[in-house]
Amino acid sequence: MIGVSRESIIKALSTRNLIIIITVAFGILPVLLGFNRYYVYLATQVVIFTSMVLAWNIIGGYAGQLDLAAAAYMGLGGAITGLLLCYYHLTPWIGMIVGALAAVGLAVAIGYPTFRYGLREVWYALSTISLVLILQRIYWLIYGTTEEYISEYIPYRWSVLYLRFDRYEPYYYLGVAILLVTLWVNITIRRSKLGYYLRAISEDEDAAEALGIDVRRYKLYALMIYAAIVGLVGGLYITTTGIITYRLFDPDYSLSVAVAGIIGGLGSIPGALIAGVILKTVEEYLRATFGAVILGLHLMIYGILLVAVSVSKPEGLAAIFTYIEKKLLKKGSG
Repeated sequence: MIGVSRESIIKALSTRNLIIIITVAFGILPVLLGFNRYYVYLATQVVIFTSMVLAWNIIGGYAGQLDLAAAAYMGLGGAITGLLLCYYHLTPWIGMIVGALAAVGLAVAIGYPTFRYGLREVWYALSTISLVLILQRIYWLIYGTTEEYISEYIPYRWSVLYLRFDRYEPYYYLGVAILLVTLWVNITIRRSKLGYYLRAISEDEDAAEALGIDVRRYKLYALMIYAAIVGLVGGLYITTTGIITYRLFDPDYSLSVAVAGIIGGLGSIPGALIAGVILKTVEEYLRATFGAVILGLHLMIYGILLVAVSVSKPEGLAAIFTYIEKKLLKKGSG
C-alpha cells in the first residue's frame, strides 16, 4: 500500500489547494442542482450563512469572544444597502461597501467601551445580543413593521448595476466570492501575528496582557474585521431576497451563527465551513418541511446538537479533522 507522507498532507491542506477545492465544489453545485430556481436560492442562503460563520470564527474562534451581534451587523449592512438603493438609486456595489463601513463603525462604538471596561464571557455576550434588540427596536420606531420591496423602486428584471436578476445564480456566485474572501482572511489571520495574539488572548486574557499584548486593541481589530464581512454579507442578502424588513435584525440568526461556530470547533476553519453548510441546509429543510407546524424547530435541533457536541466532542468538528490528520500522518510514517 502506498504510504502518505507528511509533506503530501501539508500540500493537500495548503491554502491554495483548499481554496481551489472549495471553488470547484461550489462552482459546479448549481449544475448538480439542475439550475433549479428554488434549490439555487437555498444554496445561496447556505453560502451567505457559511460566510458569516467563517467571519464569526475570527472573533469567536480566534479571539474567544462569545459575540451574538451578527444580526446587528448583517441587518445594518443590509438595511443601508437596501434603503440607499430604493430611495437614492445608489448601486448596491457601493451600498454594500457603505453598509460594511457602517457595521465597522458600530463595532467600534460597541467594542471600544466593552473591551475598555473589561466585559467578558457572558457579560460580553449579553451586551452584543442587546445590540441586536436595540437596533431592531430602532428600526421598528422609524419604519414600523412594513416591508419594503426593492422591485417596487427598481423595476429592472436584469441589471448588473443594481444587482437585479431574474435568476439566483448571479447572487449565488457573488456569495461564493465573498465566502472565498472570508476563507482567505481566516487563513491569513491564522498565520499572522494578529492570529497569534488572538489565540493567546483566547487561551488566557490576563496572561496575554501580562506578556505585553494590547488585548483591547487586538480584540477590537478582530471585531472590526468580523463586522465588515458580516455587513457586506448583509448587503448581498438584501439584494438576493429583495425585501427590507425589521426581520433583518433577528436575534435567532445571531444565535444560529454562534452555535454553528461552536459546533464546528472554535478556531477551526474546516469545522466552521462544514458546520455552516450542514446546519443551514438542515435548517432550511426543517423550515420547508415543518416550519408551518413547529415554529423554531431548527433552534431546538441546534440546541440538541450543541449539547451533544459539548458532551461527546467539546472541540467540535475540529476534533474529527485532527483525528483524521493524525491517522494519515501515522500511516505515512509507518
